[in-house]
Amino acid sequence: MTEEKKFEMESLQDRETVCKYLEALKEGFIQGGINLSSNEENLSVVPGGLIKFTIKAKKKNGEVKLNLRFRWADMETPETDSKVDTNALSDHEKE
Repeated sequence: MTEEKKFEMESLQDRETVCKYLEALKEGFIQGGINLSSNEENLSVVPGGLIKFTIKAKKKNGEVKLNLRFRWADMETPETDSKVDTNALSDHEKE
């Protein structure tokens, strides 16, 4: 039976901190593995093969919404040094 694993994080960040997350994701794609972790949650993924990449943006009532989505066939997950770890950020960066 297939086990479902999920990772979800939501927080308020400044642009500089968002850029750090995006750089970590970029490095994970380059290295071939991304480890997402925050508090008790942890999910490792291995981007491989063809990756479907979708960007959606919307402006409504003074608010902007931007979604980035990546989808690919699951592959085995090796350990990786590239990770987005919200526990590693200082308290100032989490606010």
